[in-house]
Amino acid sequence: MVAVKGIFDGRAFQLLEKVEAKPNARVVVTFMDDDVVEDGLRNMAASPNGFDFWNDPREDVYKDFMAKAKDGNE
Repeated sequence: MVAVKGIFDGRAFQLLEKVEAKPNARVVVTFMDDDVVEDGLRNMAASPNGFDFWNDPREDVYKDFMAKAKDGNE
């Protein structure tokens, strides 16, 4: 499955990215609320405490991955 952004002009969809798909391919169309997800991520990153969740011990499941990435072993 591939997800791509697009625009619906009221009659047809225009994809904003190149997609290689066979004709008559089945698709799922989701109408988004004015990029709410992207705005939320941008606001979180801009917040002074936006990444405090990393201080939560429950996030330690990523610790090994981050250590490997830092050492260049990933």
